[in-house]
Amino acid sequence: MESRNKFMTVPTEIRELEKIEMVRRNDKNYKLDHVVTKTQKTILSSFGLDEYSINKKMGDYMEIKRIKGLFIVLSVMALIIILICFILPRFDFMYVSADKHWQKEKIADNDTGESGKVFKKVVQGEDGTYFVYKNKLMYMGNKDMQVREICSLSGEISGVFVRDNDIFLHNYNDYSIYKINSSGMLEKFISNQVDIYFEGDYIYALNGVVFEKYDFKGRRIFKNDFIYYNSFVRNYTIFDDYIFYEYDHKANITVPNYYLFDANKIKYAKYELNFSKYYLEPEEWDSYLEGEVIPYDSYAKEIDKKVRKGEINENIVEKDPDDYELQSIELSGRNFSEISDGYIYFLGRQKITYRDKNYKNKLEQDMYENIKNEDIDKIKYEIEEYPICRVKVEDIKKISDRDFINCETIDVPSVNKGYIDDIIVRDGKVYFTSIEDYIKDNKEYNSLHIYFIDTETNLSKEFYTMKGLFVDKQRIETFVTDKYIFIYGCIDNSDNLCISRVNQDGSNPILVIDGNGDVVMKPLEAVE
Repeated sequence: MESRNKFMTVPTEIRELEKIEMVRRNDKNYKLDHVVTKTQKTILSSFGLDEYSINKKMGDYMEIKRIKGLFIVLSVMALIIILICFILPRFDFMYVSADKHWQKEKIADNDTGESGKVFKKVVQGEDGTYFVYKNKLMYMGNKDMQVREICSLSGEISGVFVRDNDIFLHNYNDYSIYKINSSGMLEKFISNQVDIYFEGDYIYALNGVVFEKYDFKGRRIFKNDFIYYNSFVRNYTIFDDYIFYEYDHKANITVPNYYLFDANKIKYAKYELNFSKYYLEPEEWDSYLEGEVIPYDSYAKEIDKKVRKGEINENIVEKDPDDYELQSIELSGRNFSEISDGYIYFLGRQKITYRDKNYKNKLEQDMYENIKNEDIDKIKYEIEEYPICRVKVEDIKKISDRDFINCETIDVPSVNKGYIDDIIVRDGKVYFTSIEDYIKDNKEYNSLHIYFIDTETNLSKEFYTMKGLFVDKQRIETFVTDKYIFIYGCIDNSDNLCISRVNQDGSNPILVIDGNGDVVMKPLEAVE
C-alpha cells in the first residue's frame, strides 16, 4: 500500500519540481543550481523517498525537460526547412539576379564567357578530327591522315563532343549520351535528353519543359522548370545559365534569377529582343506602338541614302522614292551561332518600309476606317535584304523586355545563286553557305556555294562550289575544323550519305566516305 501511494504521488512530485524550477528562473534566491537541487531533494524526502529514488526521479524530470527542448528545436528546424525548400521558392520576390545574390562569386565562377558547345558531326581533337558517319564514330589523324572506326552504336549518332581524354556521343534513337573514357570503354552517361550543351565544367540538358545541369561525372546539380518551351522553338544557345533561342523569326532570351537560399534553384524571366526601329507615327493597321517611335538616326539616314541611290531597291521600279518617307527598318534573325569573341552571329531578314507622304489624302474616309491589305499596298512599299549580323552577349544580358538592342551588320551578301542556307563561325572567322537548284539531264540537282567573310573589309567571297548534290535525299551540312571544311550530302547518283573534305581555301577536295559507307580518300574530281 505504501509503494502504491508512492507511485501515485509521482505526478505531484513532478509538479512540485516544476514549481521549484519556475521559482528558480524568476526568483533571485534560487540562482544556484545546487541550492535548488538541495531544496528539491528535501521536498522529495518529505514524500518518504530514499536518495536513490530521489536521484532517479530528478533524472527523469531533467530527461523530460531535454526531450521537450529537443522537440521544440526540431520543430523549429523542420518549419524552417519546409519554408526554405517548399514554400518560399514559390514566391518571385525570393529570386534575385546574379549581381545581387550573396553567392554571386560562386555564380560568376560558373560563367565561362563562352556559349555552350553542342554535339556536332565533326569536331576538332588535339591530334586529329572526329567525325560521324551514320551510327559510326570515325577518326582521322592530323599526320598520317588515316581514317579508322572508333566505335558504333545501335542507333544513329547525331553528334560527338570531345573534352580532354573523354569522348561523348549522342544517340539519336534513344536521346541518350554515351561516353568513351580514356580506357576506351563505352557506357551510357545521361539518359533521355534531347538538346545537350557543354559549357566549362558542366553539361546542360534542355528536355522539353525541364532544364538540367550536370557535372562531368554525370551527377545532376540542378533541375529547373523551363516554362517557355514550345515545339516551334528553334536554335537554342546556352551561356552563363541564360537560354537564347529563336521563335517565329524573333530572338528571345530567358534571364536567370537565383533563389536566395540556393543558387542552383533558378526562375526565368522571358524577354524578347527587339532589333527593329520605327520612325513614323503608327496607324491602326501597323504592328508597332506609338511609344516605340524614335527620331531618325544615323542608321536610318544611311539606309535611306542607299535606297534612294538604288543600291538596295534595284528591283523596285514602279515607285518613286521621292513620294515616300522611311517608316521602319525591321530586322529578324535565324541560325544564331555559338558565341565567338563575345558575339552571337545570325542570318538576318531586314524589311525596309516606306510610306506615302500623302497617304491620308489618298485614302477615302470609309476606306480608311475599313482598310484592307490591297489598300495598304497602295500607300507603302517594302524592300527586303538579308544581312549577316552580330550582337554583343553583354548587351543581351542587360536587356529588358522588348528593349531595342543594337546589332552590327557584318555583310549583306549579294547572293544570286540560290538562298543562304547556313552560317558557321569559328575562331572569329565567318563562313556561310548557299544552295542553288539546277537541272542537268532532266534531273534536278543542287549546288553548294561556300563563302568566307573578310572581317577587315566585311566583304564576302565565294571560294568553293560543289555540284551534283541531292538536297531532297539528305540535308546538306557543312562543318569547319582548324584546316578543313567537311561536307555531308548525297553526291551524283548515290541516294546514300557521302562525306567530302576540302581545304579552307577551297583547294584539294577529297571524297572521304562514299555512298556505300566505304573509306575511299580519293580526289573528288576523279570520282564518277
